[in-house]
Amino acid sequence: MTHLDQGEPSPFHQGELEVQERMGVREKIDGFARRVIRDHMTDQHREFYALLPFVLLGTVDDQGQPWASIIPGRSGFMSTPDARHLEIATKPLYGDPLNETLKPGGDIGLLGILPEARRRNRMTGRVRALGPAGISIETVQSFGNCPQYIQTRAVDILPTIDTPQAERPLHISDKFDPETRTLIEGSDTLFIATAFSDGAAAASRGADVSHRGGKPGFVRVEDNRTFVFPDFSGNLHFNTVGNIVVNPKAGFLFADFDTGDLVYMTGQAEVVWEGPEVEAFAGAERLIRFRAEKVIRVEHSLPLRFDFGEYSPMLDQTGSWQQAAETIAANKQRNAYLPYEVFDVQRESDIVSSFYLRRADGAAVADYKPGQFLPIRLSLPGEAEPAIRTYTVSDAPNGDHYRLSIKREGGDALVSNFFHDHVTTGYRLEAMAPRGKFALDQSSERPVVLLSAGVGITPMIAMANNIVNEGKRTRQFRKTYFIHGAQNSQVHAFGDHVRQLADAYDSFTSHIRFSDPGASDQRGTTHDSEGRIDMDLLRDVLPLDDYDFYLCGPQPFMQALYDGLVSLGVRDERINYESFGPATVLKHDTSAEPATPRGEIASDPVNVSFTASNVDVEWSPDKGTLLELAEASGLNPAFSCRSGICGSCATPLKSGTVDYIEEPSAPHGEDEVLICSATPRSTIGDAACGEDCGVILDL
Repeated sequence: MTHLDQGEPSPFHQGELEVQERMGVREKIDGFARRVIRDHMTDQHREFYALLPFVLLGTVDDQGQPWASIIPGRSGFMSTPDARHLEIATKPLYGDPLNETLKPGGDIGLLGILPEARRRNRMTGRVRALGPAGISIETVQSFGNCPQYIQTRAVDILPTIDTPQAERPLHISDKFDPETRTLIEGSDTLFIATAFSDGAAAASRGADVSHRGGKPGFVRVEDNRTFVFPDFSGNLHFNTVGNIVVNPKAGFLFADFDTGDLVYMTGQAEVVWEGPEVEAFAGAERLIRFRAEKVIRVEHSLPLRFDFGEYSPMLDQTGSWQQAAETIAANKQRNAYLPYEVFDVQRESDIVSSFYLRRADGAAVADYKPGQFLPIRLSLPGEAEPAIRTYTVSDAPNGDHYRLSIKREGGDALVSNFFHDHVTTGYRLEAMAPRGKFALDQSSERPVVLLSAGVGITPMIAMANNIVNEGKRTRQFRKTYFIHGAQNSQVHAFGDHVRQLADAYDSFTSHIRFSDPGASDQRGTTHDSEGRIDMDLLRDVLPLDDYDFYLCGPQPFMQALYDGLVSLGVRDERINYESFGPATVLKHDTSAEPATPRGEIASDPVNVSFTASNVDVEWSPDKGTLLELAEASGLNPAFSCRSGICGSCATPLKSGTVDYIEEPSAPHGEDEVLICSATPRSTIGDAACGEDCGVILDL
């Protein structure tokens, strides 16, 4: 049998299936796994095992406790007389629990790693026989493993490899001694053994051993028996995590690659699925916490030495415990202005430059969702009060800094002109944490269409980069269509970057349209078509599918596309939009019941009077906030952030009561309303506005 057919039982047990279901990959991985999980070794795997200078083994002792072990040998010490059997021609090392756990008929897991090439393959099996010549194993399941998180190391063999049973200094305890703790805290690699013992006839039954890698320090010791580490995206089989879900017993092996010291331990493990640390540790999908019950440390045991090469490039997508702690602390200060420093400035086009901001104290920044904006506060020469503005963060979250890509607006646009004329590296300003409702839905698996024009490209770049980063991390690339309109290449920001993404990833398709190409612009090189983005273009570029649409740009651009998408039958909840300048409700169908935001907003019409402008108008839920109502009535109230952050829209309240869609963070008086976030309270019930007066604002 080359692989498992659809009619046969799943190659996974209930714990693995439960985790796959939780992660939303059960159906996807089932078909894939049936093609790659075999009951025998392929020729490639047989050749691979013959090359290795060591192999990892997972076994279970008489108390049901798993142990992770390592057996070294000269190249060729493992052989495969046929596709279903593997022979290991050496004995376990002195002090290795393997000396006690190896028994004919016993379950065994096997992991082969070639660190120089970042190759690894897995096997589960049964111990067929033991003898003076070594160990014979019968294959139950065999499959390849992804190379993620393997650090490259060249292996040197010591002469002591010929005497694996020679005595070494051995230390046995129920806790971590200082040497063990130091080894754990400095490790960039560990090996974990788990087991599933139910279902004697099931192919998924048995012992398993797996590899985990991270930046040095990715394992945090919590006390003298407990440590915790982040679990990153893997091959989606969830063998280790699935085993822990149904059987929390686990074993670990840590190796000092310089001295040859080995630490074996067994105890209880748990999966931490949620919490601030899971959210704040970049790249972590969950945490695994382990409490040791028995620890064995053997000095100078491993007759191999490892010359470090380089860390896995996948670690670029991961964080650290310090960064996670700083992010958690920063998240608790989301509504406080903190000092930031510009550490880099990059020109993106003739009118757009990117400004990179890092916290002045060097700590990690608060997290955010791609698409959100950053409120900033800065002092301008000749201005009595600090200026408050909001700019979209134009890159995916990284925990280290924010990038603001700001267009020079010209004219009397004080802040954007000041940035372009005066802000250089070393400049300091203040910023809150990013926020805003326009953000990428990262829980959706539908294809994404990013539609933008002009400087509306900034949130789309953040979303695109995030989608690509997540694809690299999980190896599941979400299909993305990036469609942008600009005047020409002189004003088009991020053109090279978008083309590079399209060239590098089959899942990423871009189309750039110029409305007024310059003399040096070439169709097919700088842009793909000419004119303005319209529905005809979308029909040509987009295959028939169910998409999540994101729109950002000038209001007429967004209104035309919104209307066009709705006319094609695209559901409103699939269309997400943001604009620069006064917000406009793009929906025309006011008969539909609006989504109810937070707060006790009115469901019935309320009279609103703008007394200073002598304007009386009726408000209803489809008309949005009081700021949007005022703008629709032809008024031009002062505003900046439109999110209750800056306080610029504070307006005296003469009569009536309001509720806030989202509680504002800007200070305001008891008789003032931040109209950008406020809606009238109903004319019915406690603290009502009153049927006659409604809401009266001095505006």
